[in-house]
Amino acid sequence: MIAHLKGTLAHKDTKGVVVDVNGIGYLVEVAERTINGLPAIGESITFYTYYSQNRDNEIKLYGFTSHDALKMFEMALTVKGVGPSLAQNIVTRLSPSQFQQAVLKENMATLMRVPRLGKELAQLIIIKLKKNIAKVKLEEKVELVGDGSTHHAVINVLVNLGASELEAEQAVEQAQQTLGDDAERDDLVKEALRYIRN
Repeated sequence: MIAHLKGTLAHKDTKGVVVDVNGIGYLVEVAERTINGLPAIGESITFYTYYSQNRDNEIKLYGFTSHDALKMFEMALTVKGVGPSLAQNIVTRLSPSQFQQAVLKENMATLMRVPRLGKELAQLIIIKLKKNIAKVKLEEKVELVGDGSTHHAVINVLVNLGASELEAEQAVEQAQQTLGDDAERDDLVKEALRYIRN
């Protein structure tokens, strides 16, 4: 079991990264949310990893820059019907605290924003994980904004302006952190647009 990798970021694209550890390059599957926040090529990086081997003996190494993301990934895998690919989708679309809050509040709409995660599976995730996920203490600040109607309205505005849903969600999260939880919708739109354009 490879618990973590610490080395130099040798390559990155939309499908994953290569980490050079003492001359050996490890191919790591990384969520799009994580790739967008990685340092430049040649910089030092640490990934907390999950080692996966399927029935065809195909080996993959999934990487996360925080323990929180790895915890949520592993919890998602305990639900029947959720494989590494779908668990990676969850980590891409939802931050660890957003996923935790969605399960605790039985917010199926938030869970179903994840690609390939339908209504029945969202229900199963809530049933299977609600008790255990409540015990998980996250290192990151808990994000409660994901359930608000204002939050969704701003995302819709940004998507209509040409942003992808993931870009819009990340921009709104950043704007909310800058302006605070009481920010008005129009102010959030303006602030979020700055992050998308940058």
